[in-house]
Amino acid sequence: MLDQAPKRLLEVSGVGKHRAGLIGKAWIEQKQIKEVMLFLQTHHVTTALAVRIYKAYGDTAIEQVQANPYKLAQDIYGIGFKTAEEIALNLGLPFDSADRVAAGVVYALSELTEEGHVFSGCRKRAECG
Repeated sequence: MLDQAPKRLLEVSGVGKHRAGLIGKAWIEQKQIKEVMLFLQTHHVTTALAVRIYKAYGDTAIEQVQANPYKLAQDIYGIGFKTAEEIALNLGLPFDSADRVAAGVVYALSELTEEGHVFSGCRKRAECG
């Protein structure tokens, strides 16, 4: 009823224009949350992570994730490169995506930093690939 005839709320005893407006607004918000949650869950994102993603991006979550799922690793605590990679693969992003390469470099440097390294490089050109 709320989708097709929201004005019918006014027919309910005790529901005035103000309350009907609040109910309608809440209904729209919940509908948007549901759409985001369903989208993320169809791409194997857990409910807990989907909630974090929604809290970070709001109603633009679907667009943000589709545009660059690797950005999740930078923006949302608890999502690292590996999780973002899994989401990206589920979305069908190519392995040679520029976003993937950039996120992979940041991840690799971060891992080296956590191991205590302050420099990383190749001694011989052959070692660099």
